[in-house]
Amino acid sequence: MHDRLFENFYATVIQRAYRNYKKRPASLAKRIWEVVRNDGTPDDKKYLGITSCIPYFDWEFEKKNQLYVRLANVTYDIVFKILYQRGYIIVNGSDWANQLKWLQNPEYYHIDKDNIEYLIRVTEFEKYKADSWFKKSIREHLGI
Repeated sequence: MHDRLFENFYATVIQRAYRNYKKRPASLAKRIWEVVRNDGTPDDKKYLGITSCIPYFDWEFEKKNQLYVRLANVTYDIVFKILYQRGYIIVNGSDWANQLKWLQNPEYYHIDKDNIEYLIRVTEFEKYKADSWFKKSIREHLGI
């Protein structure tokens, strides 16, 4: 009889601990994982995954490249909108470091040392009128 009481006691303690564990609120990490896991991003765009079949250096290069491209795209979108508010339009792209320079002094950086024009004034937009694809892409980017 004495052994049976202890068996039930331990089973009760274990059951109670498990119920409390299941009732606890989800941790922040668990909630973030659920969002990241189910956000609709394709697997090749996620930074989580098993990489045993890919050599580490190749994987590292791919991830650095992926981050660089994402940074460039985000920077372009932000710089494009800010420069448009200041009265400039980007006509030629460049890497993200140069785009950040454009924000500091668009008048100085609008043409580089090789005479490549990166920015134009909104008022000069008409000189690109013949290039209807260019105007269409600018309008799509601005959402107008």
